[in-house]
Amino acid sequence: MFFIFVLKILPDSFDEENTVRERISVGDPSMSVGSKTSGLAITEECYRRLFQDLPDMVCITTPSGDLIEVNQIGVETLGYSDRTEILAIPVDRHYANSNDRRRLTSLLKKRGSVIDFPTWFMRKDGKEIYVWITARARKNKRGQVLYYEEIIKDMTIRNRLEEELLDKNRLLERYYQELKRERDQIEDQAGVLAKTVVELEEAKRIVEEQHRKITIELDVAEKLQRSLLPKRYPRVDGFHLASKYLPSNRIGGDFFDIVELNDGEIGVVIADVSGHGPAAALLTTMFKMSFQMYAQDLLSPSSVLTKLNSEFCRLITTGEYITAFYLILNTKEKRILYSKAGHPYPILYRKKTKTHDLLDAEGFFIGMFDEAVFEDMEISLDHGDRLLLYTDGIIEARNPAGSCFEVRQLERILAEHVDLSGDALVEKIYDRLSAFTEKDRFEDDLCMVLLSIGA
Repeated sequence: MFFIFVLKILPDSFDEENTVRERISVGDPSMSVGSKTSGLAITEECYRRLFQDLPDMVCITTPSGDLIEVNQIGVETLGYSDRTEILAIPVDRHYANSNDRRRLTSLLKKRGSVIDFPTWFMRKDGKEIYVWITARARKNKRGQVLYYEEIIKDMTIRNRLEEELLDKNRLLERYYQELKRERDQIEDQAGVLAKTVVELEEAKRIVEEQHRKITIELDVAEKLQRSLLPKRYPRVDGFHLASKYLPSNRIGGDFFDIVELNDGEIGVVIADVSGHGPAAALLTTMFKMSFQMYAQDLLSPSSVLTKLNSEFCRLITTGEYITAFYLILNTKEKRILYSKAGHPYPILYRKKTKTHDLLDAEGFFIGMFDEAVFEDMEISLDHGDRLLLYTDGIIEARNPAGSCFEVRQLERILAEHVDLSGDALVEKIYDRLSAFTEKDRFEDDLCMVLLSIGA
């Protein structure tokens, strides 16, 4: 499951509610008690409407540590039956270790956002649960923190399921060895049990034939999916594109595409379908067909994502969703216009200043909410800059100790290898990732696209 930020998908008509919330958060003395109460009611209604159906715990907290909003999943996750009861408790008391909350708050003040912060929560009944927190600080125009938005993923069940799966695998291995011994015994008793042996061999032949057919079908599916990826990149002086695509299985749910648009502009999209296997691969095929149609007709990335979201909200009925990042490169002015749909932040490395920018824009997953709103953002590029687009399979890859690769390691690689070609830099990232995980196969699909300026 992908961990996300709570993104602003409210239309402009909710500006008044946001203003009220800001005045309450900063303690505006001009507001009456009735106005503050009304503002809190408006905020509560907005977020309940948006977040009650999300599969994970969602909460809003103040810088002072008050919990001002939580969805029903959050109430149930922490073992409470009454939402008002949990809102009355300071957020620090839900942490098994209060130092973790202070550390998270410190990171939010420094970075503005945190992805997959691991900690332990304390339920009402005293039991501890292991969670990952993805959070973001919301600020007003003066840079003051109004509140923190947090998505909290309960990883306790996942850990338990993984342990159960290992137990089942060990049990299956034991059963296999026992069956093998029994088969040897049956073969020794060739007389009376000859018919049973023949039946077992026939069953084995059928399984092998089915496996052969499945392998052939997977070969065809793999070739078909790879045919969806760009076979060549546009040749533009001063720009270079490089990429790496590696599904966790034969076929996967990651995807990228590069299209030539009018007036020398280039469109680059990267997407990630939740899940793996044939279902995810089918959605990537549908995504490519729809994207190429809309990209040629619509002038802004947000318009393309809006069209795609509307279409996939009708098509997806099984709970899957798609994250995406789409940019339009103006090669003449060295500027990009981009929009984001719940996708990991692309990293822009500035060679002149030796700094990194994480490209952000408002926008939710594709295929979940028909009313989702997407924002266009624009940024200029300079000679030597590099922009890395990637899917979360890279930053969530874990080493044997369980630590994630994380964004900061990508930033370090971009800074350390400014003189490498785009193609060589992409391979360098892959080599570092393999060394970090100590694996040559990964649990999730991997995909990255690197845009080099001045190449």
